[in-house]
Amino acid sequence: MQELSCTWVPGTIDVVRLRLGTRNIELTSTRLGRIFGPQALNDLYLKGRVVLRANSQQIDLLA
Repeated sequence: MQELSCTWVPGTIDVVRLRLGTRNIELTSTRLGRIFGPQALNDLYLKGRVVLRANSQQIDLLA
């Protein structure tokens, strides 16, 4: 399991930036919800940032 730090991309309404080690990945909130489930989006909407634990299969889906 690896930890991902997720925040909104400034100036957007649906783009999320994921930080995985030194890599930055941007994807839509819809895709994030499909990969990590609705709870990830709930926390992101409420707090503006969330740390997710990702298994290797989820990380493969991000690429």
